Amino acid sequence: MANNTANRLTIQIDLSGFSFKITTPSGEKVKSGERSFPSGIEEESQIGAYLEKELKNNSTLAKQYASVSVISSIFKYTLVPSEYYDPEKMGEILFDEHCNSDVQEYDIMDKALTISPGYTIFAVHKGIVSAIKNIQPDAEFTPVVYQMIEKIPTFKENNKILLHFGKEKTDIVAAERGNLLLVNSFPAPDPITTLYYLFMVIKEVMFNPEFTTLQIFGDISKGLKKEVSRYFKNINIHSL
Repeated sequence: MANNTANRLTIQIDLSGFSFKITTPSGEKVKSGERSFPSGIEEESQIGAYLEKELKNNSTLAKQYASVSVISSIFKYTLVPSEYYDPEKMGEILFDEHCNSDVQEYDIMDKALTISPGYTIFAVHKGIVSAIKNIQPDAEFTPVVYQMIEKIPTFKENNKILLHFGKEKTDIVAAERGNLLLVNSFPAPDPITTLYYLFMVIKEVMFNPEFTTLQIFGDISKGLKKEVSRYFKNINIHSL
């Protein structure tokens, strides 16, 4: 099926469901929506089956677009400096860190970083890849942290903390000027746990919250934003 639009489709997936937005080449949002996964869908294989059904039955998502980006916080990932990067050993490198998973169930992908010489290596469950590519064959996949890292140059402050809220997990990136200091994901079933890890990172990279701009990606409740504002004077909220 030929492309019938110059617009772009972005799909974001986490353990609770998925959202989408359609934007023009200039970035203007045309349409957006979200779906929660039904109760009982927790495994990545189940997510893939549900996604394929939803994409097929949604005329907007079934159209072909100039580009399709799939971003998720559930993709397993690691960062590798260029000198240690070997495309033949990406799966071996990644699953050394995530050894509880079966590598045969995943497609191993990589994306070069633009702010530092290195790569993000990540794994996407084959069920999710096939579900989306059956409908959007040119879709490109990236983990949330890759998108966060690539946005670092757009923030002009010296000390930067980028924080993404996801279901059961939070992703944190720290940078000083253009230098990447830390990238990690933490199990965080509630806001209190998220704050614990946020301040652990702040302590590790030796930032002063009063002079650090917090860039938040994803939904944040008014209550949590108020709590975070007690420590950070500068907070910006973004979508990926």
